Amino acid sequence: MVLNMVGFSIFAMAFVIIATEATEYTVGDGFGWNTPTNVTFYQDWATNKTFLVGDTLIFNMTGNQMVSDVSKADYDNCTKVVSGFAGTEGVTVFKLTLVTSGPRYFICPIDDDCVRGQKFSINVESTNSAAPKPHHSVISQSVGIFATLAVYLLTNAL
Repeated sequence: MVLNMVGFSIFAMAFVIIATEATEYTVGDGFGWNTPTNVTFYQDWATNKTFLVGDTLIFNMTGNQMVSDVSKADYDNCTKVVSGFAGTEGVTVFKLTLVTSGPRYFICPIDDDCVRGQKFSINVESTNSAAPKPHHSVISQSVGIFATLAVYLLTNAL
């Protein structure tokens, strides 16, 4: 019985660690950070995701691209800001770890890329919120952990 409790305690700790694991999001998935043909492409990409403090956004850029973390006004107006991370010829990868909660706004201020849809906004949630939403990977990992725990408990109960 004591071994079952030890096994369950180890399982519980592993579940908490997995549930709070940071996630890396590749912005635009396979399309990367480029000028889309659909003006809602990036906002659609971000809509069904839960972003938490500690998560990382990965911007894969090719050619003449730039990503700027801007204010809501600059986002709404597609302001041509001069600060940000610029891509170069070939593929450039820019990683941004989300360190604070709250709304965030990202645009490409080059030419009319922002107006054409190369922008998105997200709300970054605190990792210690009252009702955190699990990451998609947590659900699939949890099924495996529960199955492992069930086998462990059944084999030790016999």
